[in-house]
Amino acid sequence: MNYPTSSPIAWRAASFLFALTPALLAACASDGPGAAGGGSGSVGQAGIGGSAASGGVPASGGSAAGSAASAGSGAGGGSPSGGSSASGGTSARGGSAGSLATGGTSASGGRGSAGGRSGAGGAPNSAGAAAGGAAGSAGSASKCPSTAWKLVWSDDFDGTAGTAVDGTKWAYDSGPNWYNGELQDYTTGNANASLDGKGNLVIEARKEAREGRQYTSARLKTEGKKTFTYGRFEGRMKLPYGKGMWPAFWMLGGNSWPNTGEIDIMENLGREPSIAYGTIHGPGYSGAAGPGASYTLPGSAAFSDDFHIFAIEWETNAIRWYVDDTLYSTKTPADINGQTWVFDHGFFIILNLAVGGEWPGNPDDTTVFPQKLVIDYVHVCQK
Repeated sequence: MNYPTSSPIAWRAASFLFALTPALLAACASDGPGAAGGGSGSVGQAGIGGSAASGGVPASGGSAAGSAASAGSGAGGGSPSGGSSASGGTSARGGSAGSLATGGTSASGGRGSAGGRSGAGGAPNSAGAAAGGAAGSAGSASKCPSTAWKLVWSDDFDGTAGTAVDGTKWAYDSGPNWYNGELQDYTTGNANASLDGKGNLVIEARKEAREGRQYTSARLKTEGKKTFTYGRFEGRMKLPYGKGMWPAFWMLGGNSWPNTGEIDIMENLGREPSIAYGTIHGPGYSGAAGPGASYTLPGSAAFSDDFHIFAIEWETNAIRWYVDDTLYSTKTPADINGQTWVFDHGFFIILNLAVGGEWPGNPDDTTVFPQKLVIDYVHVCQK
């Protein structure tokens, strides 16, 4: 997300120090290998907002070349219609995904998921998607790239329409978000985040007044429930659209940002419907200095048109970003200019839909409400 001042890094650091003062959330139990997520936008998603902040996500800043310049500089920028991402550009949080027809064939080797929701087995690509042309099954093998991976945590969001998420897996950040110029008030329970009865979680942003804000939405996290160190983190999602929308799928390594690290698996700006961003942040490479890249869907497709798979594969000295199993970015210690690589401990997962801010811009007369971030599943696999 955008920083509300001309000094994004200073603002981000100040915001987190403020957020840490009220409370510290209980430490998450580490489970060995887990996965990490994409990079933050020009202003990270902040975690204050009334609860003990899951840590704000800094923005990595760079908007893709050819996209709106207000996101900051982005040396690699968005990729051409061919869909390959720019490597090395400073990006905002998030990776993007290729086209995936619901119940059909995946765009870039998407694999079948439980119940076949991810399609009837898209063809595998060089990333090793394990579809193999067979219909998706409910077995754990179908939820990971190949039999070399083991499913260690997942949520397929099956349940009765209108119910809240599984409280043993997810917690909430709530209240007004004080960072990045965002405009939403985050709610808990099923007020703005509920199951749709069709195997999806729907996070809905609405234009409605609450706690002094004119919009409501939700932010869910596994903090206090589960943390992960290394692995593949994957989510299949359909994104919202329109100016002022800012969906994100990301991870934090604790509440001492940026020292404990941040991995942004996917960020998207509603005003850039075809571009997704992925970034890392740590001490000395946070905010707009966070190494990242972006991916652009081919053929002028939009992430709001269909479901897409956003993923990272995180190992000891490397993090790789994928959209529909197409590799578009790899970051290693060589990308942080001699600074400390802090991606060696447990991180927790965050899903949220922010409204407004300096980086995405605020909603205007063209923005339609409500807007929905629809999440088919989140899977964590380890070797």
